[in-house]
Amino acid sequence: MNEDKYLQSTTGKIYKVMDRYLLQMSPWKDGDNRRIYEYEDEDMHVITYQNACMIVNKQFAETEEEWEHNGKRYKAHAIVDRSTDEHAAMLSMLPSHYIKESIKTLQTLPNGNSISISDSTGNEFKMVKHKGKIYYALIVNEYLPRVQIHDTFGKFCQWVNIKNLKPIYNETDKRFV
Repeated sequence: MNEDKYLQSTTGKIYKVMDRYLLQMSPWKDGDNRRIYEYEDEDMHVITYQNACMIVNKQFAETEEEWEHNGKRYKAHAIVDRSTDEHAAMLSMLPSHYIKESIKTLQTLPNGNSISISDSTGNEFKMVKHKGKIYYALIVNEYLPRVQIHDTFGKFCQWVNIKNLKPIYNETDKRFV
């Protein structure tokens, strides 16, 4: 059971209670300080971890995210209400990225050999935005409501609902990344 405490403000923002401050979980603008050191108790009420996750997912899905990197402007559009199949099809049409994962040693055997898992061909990933961060999503050609997301180094992070992933559009070059 998750013992972390989550609060919702009267404005609808979700915060996680940390030792000395509240950490804003709801969408934020680049450069904003997500730590809140002073707040009024009457402006907040306690919610469950599950409710906090559902609210934050919905808030991020409905938020247009814009940023600039290396002189180029990017945008992750708010998710429109479409079925899981339609959203998966749209994501599958994005340009592919290939990540070669390093060999992960699972067990070293006494004779110096090892048992390992590696991907020598690379996997096909789509670059997406999820909860304010950039990830690679592994999209397969079958119905999967949940997909794996990997950080920008190719390391597996978590399973997420495919409908919570936003495609990234490069506004400078006028194309999806």
